Amino acid sequence: MAEYLKENAIDFFEEAKENLSKGKYNLAMFDLEQALQLSLKYTLYQLTGSFEKAYEIKRLLKQVIDLTKDKQLENIMRQEIVTIDILEQAYIAARYLPYKYDKSTVEKALNLVSVILNVLGII
Repeated sequence: MAEYLKENAIDFFEEAKENLSKGKYNLAMFDLEQALQLSLKYTLYQLTGSFEKAYEIKRLLKQVIDLTKDKQLENIMRQEIVTIDILEQAYIAARYLPYKYDKSTVEKALNLVSVILNVLGII
């Protein structure tokens, strides 16, 4: 189960880079949200043997931080809360709302997700 989450997270991350390069910013943002969400669920599964069926990035990240006491993740959450909020909203917005993400927002989100996935040991 856990490896499936990790593989899908990596696939979504790679797809985000591809969609960004094609100018498909809404799809790229959705892919980044999925990559981060699945990575956090993978980590929670590795730590506890289960994970919540929730999709809220902040909630999942806070659970990982609480379990690991990882100061780097704590700092990232504090410093990048606006980008984390945007990523969390992408779960719905990129699919259903008439909202367009711009290239610089997606690039910032890509950089953040890349850092978090590295800290988690996903990529």
